[in-house]
Amino acid sequence: MKRFFVASIATACVAVSLLLPGCVGPKKAKTEVKEIHKLGWWTKNSNMTIESFEVKVVESNLSLFNSTSKISYTISGTMKSNAGWEPYIGEVHVSEQYENKDSSNQVSVHTFTPVMHTRSNKKFAGGETKFKFTNEHTVSSYKWGDNRFRFVCGDKVTEIVLHQRK
Repeated sequence: MKRFFVASIATACVAVSLLLPGCVGPKKAKTEVKEIHKLGWWTKNSNMTIESFEVKVVESNLSLFNSTSKISYTISGTMKSNAGWEPYIGEVHVSEQYENKDSSNQVSVHTFTPVMHTRSNKKFAGGETKFKFTNEHTVSSYKWGDNRFRFVCGDKVTEIVLHQRK
């Protein structure tokens, strides 16, 4: 009886370990630049230009038990500042909202705004500096079937559809 009980537990553990990867969401998103969600005075920075914005799906196993996917986004551009003040991207402001109240046409809109900081550096001659970084970001589906996502950075827009299955 004892052997049967131990064998049953072992079989149950194996079954759970095989099913579990499909039930949980993606691993924690990796970021090169910290993401923030609080507004600040920096929202429109005339000293920064966004040149490119790319979005890719890293992991999306949407199912009955998983409603999260992981995307990566790469933002590149230029920043300008005066001599003695070296610019850098300190963080990225992330805003998420739904567009359209009609659930059949709903879109999940994610807006990414890089935040330029400066640090004192007497060797910095001033002028324009290039930047580029890639972050991962987790998104959640909001209905069964096709879920539309719009990713925005400056005037650059990318749309992706992820399918949530039962």
